[in-house]
Amino acid sequence: MQTNTTQTLTSREAAEMLNRSPVSLERWRRLRQGPPFLRVMGRVLYRAEDIVSWLDAQRQEPEAQA
Repeated sequence: MQTNTTQTLTSREAAEMLNRSPVSLERWRRLRQGPPFLRVMGRVLYRAEDIVSWLDAQRQEPEAQA
């Protein structure tokens, strides 16, 4: 049996990774914005891979200037 484990982060750790405050992440959760999160036994956790994927999806290419 193969177990696939992923690194989980607390709100504080996720906020540090995103260079935001934990309060910002709390607000994003309330507004249903930001990276996906897990709620495990009342505790909010983030998967590191979900944060990276969410950041990649936020990427915007600069428009070419004429």
